[in-house]
Amino acid sequence: MKSLMVGLCALALAGGALAQSPKVLVHANGGEVHVGGRSVEDANSSGANAGDVVVVNGGEALVTYPNGCTVKVNGSYTIQDAAPSYCPSMGKVGSQTNYAMVGAGIAVAAGAVALASNGGDDKPAPPKPSSP
Repeated sequence: MKSLMVGLCALALAGGALAQSPKVLVHANGGEVHVGGRSVEDANSSGANAGDVVVVNGGEALVTYPNGCTVKVNGSYTIQDAAPSYCPSMGKVGSQTNYAMVGAGIAVAAGAVALASNGGDDKPAPPKPSSP
């Protein structure tokens, strides 16, 4: 029973530690970089959570989200819950659908189908044989 209680306590502590793991990684590239009030030495990285503020003086920081999106910071930046919908390092990440282009594509496809189904030669149909 004692080992069961110790095991449950260890599991609870490990679960709490995993739940509090950093959401993003902040890498310092020169200058002074502070994450949530903590200093990050040049060429080193630090974990950060949503709401933490990254402040950079005289250099830059790279904020990398779990999906690989990297945001370059020169100044200050507040860590978001999720990566930005448009990620400069990856191109389009979120939904930025251009509905006008989608509509034009559908119209062209519908026109092509209409031409194909009504196409063919314009010869009249042969006469039906008459019955005697």
